[in-house]
Formats: sequence, structure tokens, C-alpha cells
Amino acid sequence: MTPTVIGIASVVAATVTWGFSPLYYAQMSHIPPFEVVVHRILWSLPPIIAYALYTGRRARFFEAGRDTRKLAAMALSTLAISVNWVLFIYAIQIGETAQASFGYYIYPLAVLLLGVAVFNERISKPQWLAAAIASAGVLWIGLRFGAVPWISLTVMATFALYGTIRKAAQISPLIGVLWELLLILPVLLVYWVWIGGGQFFVDWRDALLLIGGSVFTGVPLILFVEATKRLRFATVGVLFYINPTLQFVSALILGEAFGWDRAIGFGLIWTAVILYCAELLRQDRAARTASKAASGDGATS
Repeated sequence: MTPTVIGIASVVAATVTWGFSPLYYAQMSHIPPFEVVVHRILWSLPPIIAYALYTGRRARFFEAGRDTRKLAAMALSTLAISVNWVLFIYAIQIGETAQASFGYYIYPLAVLLLGVAVFNERISKPQWLAAAIASAGVLWIGLRFGAVPWISLTVMATFALYGTIRKAAQISPLIGVLWELLLILPVLLVYWVWIGGGQFFVDWRDALLLIGGSVFTGVPLILFVEATKRLRFATVGVLFYINPTLQFVSALILGEAFGWDRAIGFGLIWTAVILYCAELLRQDRAARTASKAASGDGATS
């Protein structure tokens, strides 16, 4: 598979996992959001550490830790993603999954602009058209909300900051996620001791749910960062629309309001995603054809 196809598969797998996560976290609405995040991170560490050691990344891990610039970048990205996770779970618990997912709808538009402004990415006319259609869908949903709430804005800003930092820092996906989890670990452990273990030692069902939450942390985050390495930032942003769309579906399953107005917004956004992906794959095929032609010319000469 080409890097483009691998990148698309990675971001789709990550966003589908995140998209249906509200159905899982809704089962823990009686547990404080930060406590949920504590276990979400804590139980994702062992398999990630084991995989890093198994694949021989120990030297790269310590090398990244000695680079003060990269360490500072990972500390900032850790703060951004931690705020994002806590706020997202809080939104689910108070019945505002749709509002949180709207923040993720705004996020790709911010990423498109960041990709052009920060990383000097070039966007073709069909891709700009896709962005315009997606923007129309987001604007429609926003108008139907009546206002863009603070949860939406914060979710968008923290995740956009996270993706920008990770792409700019040029850190291996696995090593970066491992450092992020370890940097926040002391804070989590202090909090866990301070609350006396919380719900973990009260109910065995809650304990299993808290441990299971790790499935939505390390692996999809690695896949997402892997996608940002292989794809243009703007491409990741458009494909990311899968996540909030599935979160809206999850909100519907959870009994939150969903009407024809949001269906119109969905239709516009998915039209944009299909158009963007079709153009992306066309460019990929054209690049491979040109590469083969160049190789053939070289062989002939």
C-alpha cells in the first residue's frame, strides 16, 4: 500500500474508534471526568511500553527525552490533549455529546487554514471546493445551534493545537504518545491517591469499565499521529469529519435531539469528504503514474 492509503486507513480507524466512544463513556456518567481520564491513560501505558520495548524503540525513547525542544513540545501537546479528553468526557456526562462533536466539526476547518499558513501546503481547486462545502455544512449546524458554545470552541482549539505541535515537532508517533502519557502520569497518580482510589475500588463493574477506556486512548492516538506524518495536514482535517459525524450518531443513540436540520449539515459535510478523498486519490494515482513513467524513461535512456 502507498503512504497515502496507509495514512487514510490510519485516520479512518482512529476516527471510527473515537466516534463511537461516547456510547462507552456514557456508561460511566456517575464517575468524575478527570478520574475517567486517569484510568484511560494509566491502563493504556503497559501495552504501549511493552510494544515499544518489543520493537526496539528504547534508544529512540531516551534520545527524544534528551532533546529539550522536543520534550517541551510534548509537554505542551500533553496539556492540550489532556484538556481535550477531560472536556469531552464532561460533555458526554452532562448530555452535551452533540456540542462536543460540533467542536470536532469546526476543527478540520482550523486545520485546513493551519496547513496552508504553518506548513505551506498547497490545496487544489476541488479540495478548496470540498472545504467550502464542508464549511457550509458546519455553518448550517452552527446556525441551528443558535451559537457556538464554549465547549465546542475549547474542543476545537485544544485538538488543533495538539495536531499542529505533533506535526511540527517531527516526533515518532509511538515515542511521542509514550512520552505524553508518562509526562502526565505523576499528576494522575497524585490525583488518584488524593481521591482515595475513587470508584475503582468501590464497584468491580466500574473498575472494568475504567480499564476498558484505555482502548480509546493509546492506539487511536498513535494511528492519528501516524496519519499526520503520511498525509497533508489539510487531508487529515477533512477525513477527521468521520469522528464528529459518528459522535452525532452516538448522541442520537444516547437519546439526544437530532432533526432534519442536522441531517442537512451531515449531507453537506459527507459530500465534501467524498469529493476531497476522490481528489486525493486522483492525485496519488497521477503521482504514481508519473513516477513509473520517469522510471521507464530512465531505464530506456
